[in-house]
Amino acid sequence: MTVFRYIDVVLMVVAAPILLLIGVPAAGYGVAAGAWLALRVVEIGVNRYVAAVGDVRRELTLRLAFMLVRIFLLALAVVLVRRGIGKDDALTALLLIVCVFTIHMATSFGDRPPRS
Repeated sequence: MTVFRYIDVVLMVVAAPILLLIGVPAAGYGVAAGAWLALRVVEIGVNRYVAAVGDVRRELTLRLAFMLVRIFLLALAVVLVRRGIGKDDALTALLLIVCVFTIHMATSFGDRPPRS
């Protein structure tokens, strides 16, 4: 179950050498992968904190706030790559972020513990 929980990270790491060998810009891939991994670590901390809170309203507020902050920071990473490195790297970063975000969202629905 742990591999399924982190399948987005596993696929991102497994795809990296293949994509880099076919010519995907390494800087854009690296920045997007680094930003995603850092935010996944933060998400683990947020989930542990939310599990200890106990209040449903506060739990929803914290989860929503984290989702919005994550989207903002990922978009900021793409913009900074575009301004600092170039269009091709920014497109690579954007496509990687969209792919792993979609995978993460699709798998997160089955990962939630049941409410009692």
